[in-house]
Amino acid sequence: MNNSFKGSEHLLKRARAVIPGGVSSGNRANWTPFPLYYAKGDGARVWDVDGNEYIDYVLGRGPLILGHGDPEVIDAICQQLKVGQFFAGQIQAEVELAELICSLVSNVEMVRFCNSGSEAIHASVRLARSATGREKIIRFTGHYHGWYDGISWGFLGANTSPSGLSFPAPSSLGQPSSDASNIVTAEWNDPEAVEGAFDKFRGEIAAVITEPIMFNSFWSNVRPIKGFLKFLREQCDANGALLIFDEVQTGFRTSLGGAAEYFGVAADLSTFSKALSGSVCLAAFAGRRDIMNRLVVTNTVHTGTYNAYPPAIVGTLKHLTLLAARSGAKLRLIHQHAALLERGLRDLARQTHLPLVIRASPGAVTTAFRVAPTQVLNHRSAAEGLDFNLQAAWHLALQNRGVRITPEGLWYVSAAHSAKDIVFTLDAAGDALQNLSSRQCK
Repeated sequence: MNNSFKGSEHLLKRARAVIPGGVSSGNRANWTPFPLYYAKGDGARVWDVDGNEYIDYVLGRGPLILGHGDPEVIDAICQQLKVGQFFAGQIQAEVELAELICSLVSNVEMVRFCNSGSEAIHASVRLARSATGREKIIRFTGHYHGWYDGISWGFLGANTSPSGLSFPAPSSLGQPSSDASNIVTAEWNDPEAVEGAFDKFRGEIAAVITEPIMFNSFWSNVRPIKGFLKFLREQCDANGALLIFDEVQTGFRTSLGGAAEYFGVAADLSTFSKALSGSVCLAAFAGRRDIMNRLVVTNTVHTGTYNAYPPAIVGTLKHLTLLAARSGAKLRLIHQHAALLERGLRDLARQTHLPLVIRASPGAVTTAFRVAPTQVLNHRSAAEGLDFNLQAAWHLALQNRGVRITPEGLWYVSAAHSAKDIVFTLDAAGDALQNLSSRQCK
């Protein structure tokens, strides 16, 4: 690597004159040393505009399970673009994709398509309220369910009013305070908090929404304690509420059958996006037939001009078909290589005095520098003792050695990564740790 970022720096300066912050998504702004610009991706690698080459563990923040530029997926998209872009109508592949999802995920009987995970969450929450006639939603602190006003409350916990009352904190300025009245926050992996929420708002809870693995946030790869998801299922059933699984990240990465297969717990509604669609923009919400049919038999509205955009549909169909082929052979390979990466990083962590801790779930690994004796169960314990300066230095040290991870330390593994890539990566990680350790000792 030449470790020069002059081209990115020049483009960022131009962009900041016409794009707020020079980026089109806020979570791209925290890159070290600054947001970079990219020119090409192929397989498990990307190149920035300065010609620096990286083994890519960012993978578009999750979607590129097959890697960059899978030729069969690209060909399917291009063929559809040639014959028709979209029709304000349906295509055959839309039916085939819905049938494939229903065949893979045991608790899914019907599917609707949209364009992003945020949209899918929004629609699922609306359906839950429609089906139950209730308005309040229980959500867990630290879980990310998109940026829409109606659900983006309590991500970082609660605020306290002058009167001493606690209420969910907004994720952003500009959110109407009235939305907070329908959000009930609880700590992840805390059964008593969930029971307390149901008791306090008896008969008012429409749904509990949760990531099956606390994944799509700054505190990734926090697994549920034993029996916690089953407990949520039981609490929802006992209180007439629905259970919504946000599988934007875990669905089709953790298992071809999603969390229902991996944990043996069925949700009433599930949302899919990143791990479903691969290299195209597509999302879905899905679930029980009686709930999904409310979009037809009641005034529960879901519309969108770009919903089921044909090139995205055929790209996703090809992506999911390849992932499911030979009983999920590609996904098994991803899990094997992710486990190899996890073991190697754990070995490195044992060899350094730096407080490197490793968490993992199938297909993904998280590295964090954390000095805290408590077990990581939720966002509070995951954030306790984090060394953010060391985290940023680790990200930059890996980047300078040709390894690209997210700034918060999440590593995705794709079918394009090879065992040789993992070996190179671990060598680079070991060198980066040694460099960081030497700098700390000075």
